[in-house]
Amino acid sequence: LRASGRRVCTYDGLLAQKPRTMSQMPSMSNYKADAKEADRNRKRLMALIKRPGNNRCADCPARLAQNAWASVNLGSFICFQCSGIHRNLGVHISKVRSLNLDSWNDDWVAQMERWGNARAAAYWEARLGPQEGRPSLEDSTEQNDVHKAFIRAKYEGRRWAAAAQPAEWIA
Repeated sequence: LRASGRRVCTYDGLLAQKPRTMSQMPSMSNYKADAKEADRNRKRLMALIKRPGNNRCADCPARLAQNAWASVNLGSFICFQCSGIHRNLGVHISKVRSLNLDSWNDDWVAQMERWGNARAAAYWEARLGPQEGRPSLEDSTEQNDVHKAFIRAKYEGRRWAAAAQPAEWIA
């Protein structure tokens, strides 16, 4: 903590520690769903977002509503603020879609059903120690540098990821 009471970013130097790519993640289809498929999948998504664990952002304590976002290839539901940070990671790491604004295809929804926030946290935060901790709500709203560094270390640097590859967790 700084003298001002704000947290100091402790994640900055961690990105170079595990230079891996997301190539081990299952490939995601890019086709656009037709209206019928999109409507069916919107209902499935609204049911998924209500499940325990999925109603809070995967990367901060923000509560999610029906206007949430998701990282399709990571299988995580995220808030609007985190969606912007995920977009800046690049689509080779995180493919961000809106639950309401995008037309979801069957493959994307199946990926969200396979993972969800609880399973994704178990994988991506498997080695996250209590001394490191996740960003607080204050960090998420007032100290965006702490929040960005956490998300970059988590996904791009794979700082706390389990030893196995993501595909092995859903096999």
